[in-house]
Amino acid sequence: MKKIFISCLIMTLMLTNISLVNISSVQAATTDNVVTTTENTIKISLDNIRDIVIENNLDLKIADNNLKITKEKRDDAKSTYEGKTEPTDSDKPQSSDSKYATDDANHTAYNADKAVYDKSVTDYNAAKKDYETTKNNYKTAKTNYDQKVESVVYSAQTAYLNYLSDLATQKLNEDTVKTNEKEAKVYKLQYDSGFISKNTYIDNLQKNTSVNDLNSSKDKVELERIQLCNTLGISPEEKMIFNTEINEDFQVISKINYENDLNQMLDNNFDIKDKNDAIDDLDDEKDDDTDIYDYNVDNAEISLKQAINTAETDFKGKYNDLITSYNSIKSSYDVIIQEQKEYQVTQTQYDYGFISQNGLDAKKLKLDTDIASFIKSRNSCYLLYLKYIEMKEGY
Repeated sequence: MKKIFISCLIMTLMLTNISLVNISSVQAATTDNVVTTTENTIKISLDNIRDIVIENNLDLKIADNNLKITKEKRDDAKSTYEGKTEPTDSDKPQSSDSKYATDDANHTAYNADKAVYDKSVTDYNAAKKDYETTKNNYKTAKTNYDQKVESVVYSAQTAYLNYLSDLATQKLNEDTVKTNEKEAKVYKLQYDSGFISKNTYIDNLQKNTSVNDLNSSKDKVELERIQLCNTLGISPEEKMIFNTEINEDFQVISKINYENDLNQMLDNNFDIKDKNDAIDDLDDEKDDDTDIYDYNVDNAEISLKQAINTAETDFKGKYNDLITSYNSIKSSYDVIIQEQKEYQVTQTQYDYGFISQNGLDAKKLKLDTDIASFIKSRNSCYLLYLKYIEMKEGY
């Protein structure tokens, strides 16, 4: 009895109580996962993308250098500030002091001491202001760097999953070309035997666009590979292996507690933190014009409320998109499982000679096409989950 081995899907996910490991594709794996890597080979997986990006991405290297510069400036300013002693009223020279009693009419000694005191006050205040400025600059630079890391990592994860999905599509197109080549031979035999006309024969051949589809998919995959490498910060010429055995647990989506996540998001949101800091900073203006202070506080509180409303709306939108996508792939899961069972029946029929190779190939292509579509939807759902978690963490 003939046996057709069924390889694993690109990604294995868990849906509530359903394990997607049961879904298999009749297409071969797009990359070999059983490969011995050497020190000259880079193995890329969803699990190590963050580390690769942080270490190699050129934009992040520039951002990291800028962060280090602002940190050095902050540390220098802090050292200068802490090296100075704040002048007090007791240090301020008084013209009535007895030590200036014998001074001449111009109070030369007093003026000299006063100048020294004034300069110490000016230097201390300047050092304090410089330290506060560089400290805030570093805080801003650190926030910008962390946000940039999350943005670049997400872009790399997106590029990686899209690349794997399109690799599967390319393999599907390769299978389609092979099937159509077999069909073309059948058309030729039918034409040569007089069962179909020349026009029908030519029309059947012209309907076959699989070769063009395959070439297009190859170009797309290669471009995506280069773009992925650039995002990772790795030269496309490097020797690398893309891990296609990705196991992610989707049960976490079904267990999401939105209200808890919402509260965490509001606590972590950088924009909201900045608005709260702005309100705290207004305390320094309390001794100024009372009306202006009150207006500024009112505006700051309004700005905070707007930031909270915007964050809540965006987060709710991400949650709704995620749950909609999750429910969709749960529904399509059952369809894929049923198709897989039907294919196994067709395979058995072929083994016993009840159907032709063409019948088996057609069933195979139908299953692989639907699985490739399912993979894209599933990857999209996972990316929505990553985006949801990213915002929950404040980015």
